[in-house]
Amino acid sequence: MIIEYLKLAFADLWANKLRAFLSLIGIVIGVAVVYAIFTIADLTEYAIKSELMSGEGIVTIQYVEDSDDEESNSMRNFAALFGFSVGDTLNYHFNDQDLDDLLMIDGILATYANYSTSASVDFAGNNRNIMIKRYAEGFLDFYSYEVVAGNSLDKYQVDQRISAVVVDKIFVTTNSKYTDQEAIGKTFRINNRIFTIVGVIESDQRSLTGMILMDGIAYDSVFSKGTMTNISVKVDPSKDLDEVSDNATRFLNQRYGTLDNYEVQDLSSIVAQITSVTNVLSTIMAIIAMVSLLVAGIGVMNIMYISVLERTREIGVKRAIGASKSAIQFQFLVESSTLTIIGGVFGIIIGIIIIQIAMSLLDFHMPLNYLYVVYGIIFSLSLGLAFGYLPARKAAKLNIIEAIATE
Repeated sequence: MIIEYLKLAFADLWANKLRAFLSLIGIVIGVAVVYAIFTIADLTEYAIKSELMSGEGIVTIQYVEDSDDEESNSMRNFAALFGFSVGDTLNYHFNDQDLDDLLMIDGILATYANYSTSASVDFAGNNRNIMIKRYAEGFLDFYSYEVVAGNSLDKYQVDQRISAVVVDKIFVTTNSKYTDQEAIGKTFRINNRIFTIVGVIESDQRSLTGMILMDGIAYDSVFSKGTMTNISVKVDPSKDLDEVSDNATRFLNQRYGTLDNYEVQDLSSIVAQITSVTNVLSTIMAIIAMVSLLVAGIGVMNIMYISVLERTREIGVKRAIGASKSAIQFQFLVESSTLTIIGGVFGIIIGIIIIQIAMSLLDFHMPLNYLYVVYGIIFSLSLGLAFGYLPARKAAKLNIIEAIATE
């Protein structure tokens, strides 16, 4: 029976192709935009988590003072993430022996001491506060950075490294119009000392204005070595990351007689704060898109009213030969739902194409969320039922004699 109603619905839509097409446009655009908006929100969250919480099994251990203030803890973690400190909450309670002893813990493949600070840097006419890290042998391998222009500091003699630095791509693009290759040989001043760029590496995505790698001797002479902000630990991928991390922090807490002062940077709260902002923006955009769907739904209702008026005599004849009111109402609901489902399917397809093109251009990959496809079809069906109900109800309530007498 439903098959017959579907055949009638497709026959009526085909008989009025132009009218059906014009009605579909609004639904297709609205569904495509809504699908794209929610997928973009997922992409944003996925990208943030990928950049902040990944790192090839690398976790960072920091020392913090006792604090029950959730907001200050979030700010502290955020600052530590970028190599800075907030007030006096971050302290540097590490030494070189910790690096060697942590290697004895099962599952830890390598350790690296992070010495970092920030300084005002004037480069290519732009003066910005830039994160500066102390470079040591093994840095590039530990973080899997590749040199994209010039050379690493390891290629130079000790006396040449005193005035040489390596920067990342973000530093070059954010602070100048140079290409990576053009930046090689350019100079800038830090604390009244001139440094020359000898290499450019891939960007640290957590850096907003870029990163400068300075040789250990030069760093110690400019900033002093007493700023070990944290220790990074590379965990064996075959081991449980959380378990190894817990063992590492437990070891440091036992060594120094602290309770929970040594901890792994918790970035979940940072991710939650960032994604909450993107979710609010996505919701606002989705509401705007819903307005276009509302307009499209009203268009569907208008088309169905016109269809009822054009087929008044046909409805009267069907009622006269035994069709029930519910059967007439159901037929028109099937027609309106068929129209909106077709529009929803095309909208989802267009939305997927748009997202795939965008990800291809950005060289980004994320699995398709099939739930959005299901939600889109269900929403399209609901749209047809909601805006087709009144016209279908009107068709069902037509007076049989008056309907048959209609020219």
